Amino acid sequence: MSDAPKSLDYSHLSIPERILLAQELWESVYAQAEAVPFTEAERRELDRRWAAHEAGETTSMPWPEAKRQLLNK
Repeated sequence: MSDAPKSLDYSHLSIPERILLAQELWESVYAQAEAVPFTEAERRELDRRWAAHEAGETTSMPWPEAKRQLLNK
Protein backbone atom coordinates (compact mmCIF):
# COMPACT_ATOMS: atom_id res chain seq x y z
CA MET A 1 0.00 0.00 0.00
CA SER A 2 1.31 3.43 -0.92
CA ASP A 3 1.96 6.07 1.75
CA ALA A 4 0.62 8.76 -0.57
CA PRO A 5 -2.89 9.88 0.39
CA LYS A 6 -5.52 9.30 -2.23
CA SER A 7 -7.82 12.11 -3.18
CA LEU A 8 -11.33 10.71 -3.17
CA ASP A 9 -14.42 12.68 -4.11
CA TYR A 10 -17.23 12.26 -1.62
CA SER A 11 -19.25 15.25 -2.82
CA HIS A 12 -21.97 12.95 -4.15
CA LEU A 13 -22.74 11.87 -0.57
CA SER A 14 -25.05 13.89 1.62
CA ILE A 15 -23.65 15.47 4.79
CA PRO A 16 -25.25 12.78 7.00
CA GLU A 17 -23.79 10.08 4.74
CA ARG A 18 -20.31 11.64 4.98
CA ILE A 19 -20.59 11.87 8.76
CA LEU A 20 -21.57 8.20 8.89
CA LEU A 21 -18.65 7.30 6.63
CA ALA A 22 -16.22 9.23 8.84
CA GLN A 23 -17.61 7.49 11.91
CA GLU A 24 -17.27 4.08 10.29
CA LEU A 25 -13.69 4.83 9.22
CA TRP A 26 -12.74 5.99 12.71
CA GLU A 27 -14.34 2.91 14.29
CA SER A 28 -12.39 0.68 11.91
CA VAL A 29 -9.15 2.33 13.07
CA TYR A 30 -10.18 2.14 16.73
CA ALA A 31 -10.91 -1.58 16.34
CA GLN A 32 -7.23 -2.08 15.48
CA ALA A 33 -5.79 0.51 17.88
CA GLU A 34 -3.10 -1.86 19.09
CA ALA A 35 -1.65 -1.85 15.57
CA VAL A 36 -0.81 1.88 15.81
CA PRO A 37 2.99 2.08 15.94
CA PHE A 38 3.57 4.12 19.13
CA THR A 39 7.00 4.27 20.67
CA GLU A 40 7.33 3.00 24.22
CA ALA A 41 7.61 6.62 25.46
CA GLU A 42 4.43 7.60 23.59
CA ARG A 43 2.56 4.61 25.02
CA ARG A 44 3.69 5.50 28.57
CA GLU A 45 2.51 9.09 28.05
CA LEU A 46 -0.86 7.92 26.75
CA ASP A 47 -1.21 5.59 29.73
CA ARG A 48 -0.28 8.43 32.10
CA ARG A 49 -2.84 10.77 30.55
CA TRP A 50 -5.56 8.10 30.58
CA ALA A 51 -4.89 7.37 34.26
CA ALA A 52 -5.11 11.10 35.06
CA HIS A 53 -8.39 11.31 33.18
CA GLU A 54 -9.81 8.26 34.96
CA ALA A 55 -8.75 9.72 38.33
CA GLY A 56 -10.55 13.01 37.56
CA GLU A 57 -7.29 14.96 37.57
CA THR A 58 -7.85 16.59 34.19
CA THR A 59 -10.19 19.24 32.92
CA SER A 60 -11.68 19.77 29.53
CA MET A 61 -13.55 22.44 27.65
CA PRO A 62 -15.60 22.62 24.47
CA TRP A 63 -13.57 23.06 21.27
CA PRO A 64 -14.91 26.58 20.51
CA GLU A 65 -13.64 27.78 23.90
CA ALA A 66 -10.26 26.08 23.49
CA LYS A 67 -9.90 27.52 19.98
CA ARG A 68 -10.78 31.02 21.22
CA GLN A 69 -8.16 30.77 23.97
CA LEU A 70 -5.50 29.51 21.57
CA LEU A 71 -6.19 32.26 19.05
CA ASN A 72 -6.06 34.95 21.73
CA LYS A 73 -2.52 34.02 22.82
